Amino acid sequence: MELKRSWRVWRGRGVLTSPRHTRQTERMIPGFLRRKGAPLFLLLLIGVVHPLAGQSPEDRAALEKFRDSLRAVDDTTALVKLEARLIDVAKADRDNAMNHLRLGFVALRTADLGSQSRYDDAAGEFQWATDLQPQWPWGWYGVGVAEDGVGDSQISLVAGLQAMFGKDHLTRAANAYTRSIQVDPSFVQGLVELSATALRQRINIKIDVAREALRQAASTSASSSPAVLLYRGRVEREVGDIDSAVAAFKTYIEKGDNRSLGQLELARALFLQGTLDGQPAYYEGAASDDPVTVKEYRSDLAVIASDSALAEFDALAGPNRAGFLHRFWSERDRSDLRKDGERLREHYRRIYYARQHFQLVSNNRHYDIIERYRSGSRDYDDRGIIYIRHGEPNARATFSRPGMELNESWRYNRPDGELVFHFIAREDVQDFKLVESLFDVLGFEGATAIRGTDVSLVANELLLSREKLSPVYSKLLGGGEAASQRYLTEERKMGRESILIGTTTDSYELRYPRSLEVNTSVAVVGRDSVNGLLHLSYALRGSSLQGVASPRGQVYPVRLRLSIADARGNTVARVDTTRLFVAQVAVPEREFLVGRVSVPVPAGRLSYRVALEEGDDRGLLMTPDTITAGDFSGNSFTLSDLVLGTPMARVFWRPTADDTVYFNPIGTFRKSAAMDLYYEVYGLFQGAGYKTEVVVAKDGGGGLFGMFGGKKAAIKLNFEDQAEGPLTRVHRSIGLEKLSGGKYWLEVTVTAFNGSQQRSRAPFEVRE
Repeated sequence: MELKRSWRVWRGRGVLTSPRHTRQTERMIPGFLRRKGAPLFLLLLIGVVHPLAGQSPEDRAALEKFRDSLRAVDDTTALVKLEARLIDVAKADRDNAMNHLRLGFVALRTADLGSQSRYDDAAGEFQWATDLQPQWPWGWYGVGVAEDGVGDSQISLVAGLQAMFGKDHLTRAANAYTRSIQVDPSFVQGLVELSATALRQRINIKIDVAREALRQAASTSASSSPAVLLYRGRVEREVGDIDSAVAAFKTYIEKGDNRSLGQLELARALFLQGTLDGQPAYYEGAASDDPVTVKEYRSDLAVIASDSALAEFDALAGPNRAGFLHRFWSERDRSDLRKDGERLREHYRRIYYARQHFQLVSNNRHYDIIERYRSGSRDYDDRGIIYIRHGEPNARATFSRPGMELNESWRYNRPDGELVFHFIAREDVQDFKLVESLFDVLGFEGATAIRGTDVSLVANELLLSREKLSPVYSKLLGGGEAASQRYLTEERKMGRESILIGTTTDSYELRYPRSLEVNTSVAVVGRDSVNGLLHLSYALRGSSLQGVASPRGQVYPVRLRLSIADARGNTVARVDTTRLFVAQVAVPEREFLVGRVSVPVPAGRLSYRVALEEGDDRGLLMTPDTITAGDFSGNSFTLSDLVLGTPMARVFWRPTADDTVYFNPIGTFRKSAAMDLYYEVYGLFQGAGYKTEVVVAKDGGGGLFGMFGGKKAAIKLNFEDQAEGPLTRVHRSIGLEKLSGGKYWLEVTVTAFNGSQQRSRAPFEVRE
């Protein structure tokens, strides 16, 4: 039931009017025209308003008890009866500030139960109380709560004027909370709500006012309040004073009533310090089932997690939830070749940056027909969504001219293909949205028209502004009309695919100021006691190296990172190792540093990622690739990968003390030298006969193996052998003198005694 009051003697002035009408009128005009005098932001400049007579502890305790009793009331009928009794008291004693405060809290509770209009009534009662007792903090506090509940006008123009003049609901609330702590710097409720409101604000932000109030409160009784400590940490972190935030959160964890929330807040702050020290607090806090804490963890996760990942998060509890988060972030560390914890730390740095630079001012978002992507975010524009998922772009570009919509384009360099994003701000200059094509900056009609005509002057200028982002823009500038149509389609397809990848994945790619020239070769051959061995051999060209001089000669520190995952995306092997190469003289430009690592892997389809670094600023992140590891248990007929090598490469592996296998990571062989071929046959019993066919064919001309496109094999060899048992190691020497220069494939086919076959193949290049 909604309580309605048609009139009341307003503010003790003997005027019969509607409190709601009076307050709405005041909020729609600039502060300097208000009859109360100077606007609140000027009062802040004057200094603290010293109380004439502070509210007694007994009155404060009575109000707290009264508010607590109202929280338990869910029946508006009971509230109506209570309010009627308090109104009778007010008629007899209208200058009783305590009674107006009680009436205000009753109206607030009624509004909280669904009667939105009652926030205005509450504001009127609290304002009356502040007129009677301006030195009491509770009246100003009540005004702030009521103003927050009233909200802003639903008319966009009026809401814009409110924001322009600092009369939006959060600013009005923050001003009232500020007055409450001006009259009493130790007033905990005012400190907490001012801080919470400042953190919610997106315009007219009062964060500096809140920080100063919290710092002044440190010398008062409020300094021991857990809520004040919590918000002190949050405010200090928001303004960038991370050390003060860390200190506040640590104290809150000691004295507060929600340890798990404190741990999450501490972790957020520690990650912003650039260290990994926040991990223990983060995962310990995640093991709590406190609903407030769980909601915060989920909110942080939701900006990048898939629906299925969030569903799994929601289904777990306690330590299982912490375990899920540990797996979630560890998988990203490994796929991005990072140390444990780096992706988690980066996530919170990105969130902080996005909040500072890409936060939405208004939640009232409108979309144009060309704005296909709908993030659903109420916190960040689309630049923020991409930034949180993928970090700082490698390049940015913009174009400005009169009448042109605000626009930005970002490029991310990736080994498997660059991503290019275009953002446009149309109705709201602070709300940038993703579009598929750069030409969507021209609007729907302009973008459609350009597909049927030559590139216009404006479009030409647009292309020039983006030429450094992608080769397609240079092609559009230099192509004729027919070619331009093809490149326009290519450009839009690139944008569409970038949006799909960019908004459904996340990454933390390794980046290097200078690139290395690297050749690698990967083969699964040999085994340990359980699994097969994946061998990665590599060669770094001397022209891209920069050694460090030492008494022993030139030192080249080479770091290799390797991550291998199974078909389900679970990491099955990981390597992060640094090797120091020492040479008497600098490696010649056309020579190579070579090396090899091996790691056990299970059978099945595997994906892997490799990065090689030399020194502090040179490296190369390789394109992700896949390989199939065979079953080397000996229980089934299997052929290993092929190893094509030469002793000249100086990269080898000893499967036994008496056996040596040579690799060639460069992949190039001289025709004057023989190639060493090594492979292994599994699953045949000792003495079983089998046949081998070795075929070498030139690359190209219609495909591979079966596949030679009708071309005659350059080399074809056949052998008959007997198996040595469940594992047979095979060495062959292949002469290359008959081959001309070029690229080739070598295929080995093994036919068992029962007719079943296994094939393996490997590429190589011959130089004259």
